[in-house]
Amino acid sequence: MRRYTGYRDFVQRDQRSLVGTALLLTGSHEHALRLVLWSLRSVGLSWPPTLWENPTTHAQITMYRRHLRRPASTGATALLRLPPRRRVLVVACLHDGRTREEMATVLGLPLETVESEITEAVAALSKGDAKRLATRLAALADEASVPDLSVRAVRALRRRRTRGTLLTAVTALVPIGLVAAFTLLQQGQVWNSALGERNQPPSTRTTDGPDTPRALASPGPGSGPEPWQTPRTSFTIRYAVPGKCPDDGASTDGKPAPSRAGKVTCAGWTLKLAGGDEGRPALESVECERPGHCESTVNVPDAAQHLAHGDDWSYWRLTPAISRDGRRIAYLSAAEGRYVAHDLRSGEKRYLSPALVPGDTETGTRVSVSPDGRLFTVELGARRLRTDFATGGVTSLPPGHATAVERSADWLRQNYQVWRDSPSGRYSAAVKPAKDGSDSLHVIDARTRQVFRDLRLPSLGDPTAAEVVGWLNAREVVVRLTDKAAGDLLGFFRVDAVNGRMHRVPGLPDGESIVLGDLTSS
Repeated sequence: MRRYTGYRDFVQRDQRSLVGTALLLTGSHEHALRLVLWSLRSVGLSWPPTLWENPTTHAQITMYRRHLRRPASTGATALLRLPPRRRVLVVACLHDGRTREEMATVLGLPLETVESEITEAVAALSKGDAKRLATRLAALADEASVPDLSVRAVRALRRRRTRGTLLTAVTALVPIGLVAAFTLLQQGQVWNSALGERNQPPSTRTTDGPDTPRALASPGPGSGPEPWQTPRTSFTIRYAVPGKCPDDGASTDGKPAPSRAGKVTCAGWTLKLAGGDEGRPALESVECERPGHCESTVNVPDAAQHLAHGDDWSYWRLTPAISRDGRRIAYLSAAEGRYVAHDLRSGEKRYLSPALVPGDTETGTRVSVSPDGRLFTVELGARRLRTDFATGGVTSLPPGHATAVERSADWLRQNYQVWRDSPSGRYSAAVKPAKDGSDSLHVIDARTRQVFRDLRLPSLGDPTAAEVVGWLNAREVVVRLTDKAAGDLLGFFRVDAVNGRMHRVPGLPDGESIVLGDLTSS
């Protein structure tokens, strides 16, 4: 039972509040204890919880759903005379502290329905005085008689574990069970949440027709994008570019700007894919220059571009992270409010973070990927969460666990406007503007904060301005060159960070931002 370390302490700590909630829902101590034990077993079966999951919240939500399926209650109080759903909403929001938005998601209801039902319930129970009703609910919950449930909860888990082991052994002997298990694995279903969040296999999703436009997100009430469905293909991502954003500086007619902190105000990135003929069936449109050398364009409507912060119209610019082999992409999902990662080859999806709150993004947020494409790191304020895509395991990195370039970020920010970290995490590349002539490319040793190489970029006829786009590999940096006077694009070039040799990179579009993937793909 080493897996359940800490579970008994959780039960002893939260059993009083859980029984109080269950008593409000059922009106009976007997029904309340049954409901709580059911929810505790649900928490225990997925123990230990992931880093971002609160077992108390898990237990409460389990009780709400269980009570709605089997609304057992005893008594004739005004609260118990409410319809079960309305009673759950009142108890959850006025007693347990759940938000109306959260309950709308939990119960699959429109937010307007949740708000109207709570308003009607408060009017019926306390003539519209929500604070007085909350005080009454707290007093009723305090009347709960709470025995120590930890022994019963752990015993129930032991029985369930033993029964599960026997069933697993029997299933292993049944060919049908083996076929079913193999089918699920082939479809790419992944469970990685104690609350039962599952990625739908690509074969079961509904897709738009080939002529259906994929619109960019227009964030707002009820108008957000849907979560992206991975097109499961052998094609790889060459690069990603952002879609067009609406004007974020909208007029407020002299009124104070509303606080939008933590909200995605613009979303949508376009992926350019490349590959051979075998990857074509999963894609809507493919153009082939010659057999085996094909390209496709795919829209990711929920990939965030702008994340609001502060109390004005300011926002952080966000970019996705693409693995060097072009197979995986990670980004902040405007549809789900959390970081996600997708694998195009398998169609799998992983959650990289909890649902974000404004405090997570006060100092910015970003996602990065390791050179081998396996480890994704999300930065949320002072927290850093690392996810192993292969296993789904999430670990919280200690403050001292950082690469040299991460430790030098403040110094780099003071000396350069834009920089890009090398795959090894040792070097950074940045452009040093020149007053006369063309700019220089600085390759900085992040450990010593010294310029390792100062490479003068060619003028190409006239003085040029440069911008670092990213690292092509451990040695080469991709830069964008423009005419310093006219601002015209001169092209993208791969620069050897050791000897300064340059080669043009064809096929990259001009634009405000670009994220590189596998530029060596067909």
